[in-house]
Amino acid sequence: YQWQGSDPAAAPIIVMAHQDVVPVTPGTEKDWKYPPFAGTIADNAVWGRGTVDDKGSLVGLFEAIEALAVQGFKPKRSIYLVSGHDEEAGGSGAITAAAQLKAKGVKAIFTIDEGSIVLTDTPVINGPAILIGVGEKGYGTLKVTANAPGGHSSMPPSETGVETLAKAILDITGDPFPMEVRGPGASMIEVLAAKKGGATKMAVANQWLFGPILKRQFDGSPSTAAAFHTTIAPTMLEGSPKENVLPQSANALINYRIAPWNRSSDIMARAKAAVGDAKVDLAWVKPPREPSRISSSTSQGWKWIAAAARADAPEAVLSPMLVVGGTDSRSMEGVSEDVYRFMPMHFTLKESAMIHGTNEHMAVDSFKRMIDFYARLIATSAG
Repeated sequence: YQWQGSDPAAAPIIVMAHQDVVPVTPGTEKDWKYPPFAGTIADNAVWGRGTVDDKGSLVGLFEAIEALAVQGFKPKRSIYLVSGHDEEAGGSGAITAAAQLKAKGVKAIFTIDEGSIVLTDTPVINGPAILIGVGEKGYGTLKVTANAPGGHSSMPPSETGVETLAKAILDITGDPFPMEVRGPGASMIEVLAAKKGGATKMAVANQWLFGPILKRQFDGSPSTAAAFHTTIAPTMLEGSPKENVLPQSANALINYRIAPWNRSSDIMARAKAAVGDAKVDLAWVKPPREPSRISSSTSQGWKWIAAAARADAPEAVLSPMLVVGGTDSRSMEGVSEDVYRFMPMHFTLKESAMIHGTNEHMAVDSFKRMIDFYARLIATSAG
């Protein structure tokens, strides 16, 4: 959708949210307080799959734009609202939208999409922080294949294909990418440490001395560690179609989330070195997606988003961060100066776990806060 601005020379803005949702695991429907696809409004909240990720943002954007239009707002900058239909399954909708925008010669001053939140009990400070994603990790899935003669399980060879595969997986995961305190993750830790003060501030400011201690602490939390290295996660295995048959081919899929300072070529080289001369084949399931570029935390787009967020949380710390998952916004890099990932939702760490989980819901007050945020952002940046 395009809301035409009055000044054709002014760079437009792009606001995004996707329509699709992840499924509910069959058999878990009974665990929901309210039916997962009913959109029930109860207990001062809207309940259902997608209320947080990401239909809530999409409805909030439409409501904000409609409210501004009713009030007579006339934008100077054009406003593009992009809503992909398959973010959870590859993002082809956003890719197509980006191609269309590029063909029109669009170069937005910023793009904003989902990705991060206002975390009310942020680690280190145990208080609120406005965390704005300035980049996201890359993505790739490596297929490891061990071919073998096969045969009957009553007469196994000294090493079956399954054993060869298992050893290769352990070799790859046993050589993890090192923790590196750099990039947006480091920027976030510096901001939080400055707020905390005391020994924490001193340790972060003197990593030449305390670096090993910090890395050990970060490594103790998977969610924290993910911001500081490329992660390796075996996720799928395939072997024999029958329990008494030795497979002729055993396969594993290993999912990588690629840190901004690594590339897919680094991953392949490391995996090949790890397995050595093992009789396995390594190949990408499909071409990997490299890490996004890192957007500015001093640009005008950043300032507009930060101001709109701070209006509702003036006491919160403001910090850039690295989004460890993937969003549709990565497709907009070619048509936008900066790309940001932020939803104006206030959650505790525990509450954030409901995203993609059971009993996903959004408080009515939080929904109003979201509409107000988008209206402020659009009015100040496009007005």
